[in-house]
Amino acid sequence: MPEVQACSGCGGSGGTQKTEATVERDEEGSMVPKIHVYWSPCGRCHGSGTVIVG
Repeated sequence: MPEVQACSGCGGSGGTQKTEATVERDEEGSMVPKIHVYWSPCGRCHGSGTVIVG
């Protein structure tokens, strides 16, 4: 019989926080480092945090 379990790919959280470092121009035209933090849904459970087994 099918059973709902926590996703083993994300541990049930639904995704992961990711960090991306870039270099961008500021208002004065100078190059400055920037850090972008964003949430990415799990590729295995597509963000639900659970999977159906069985």
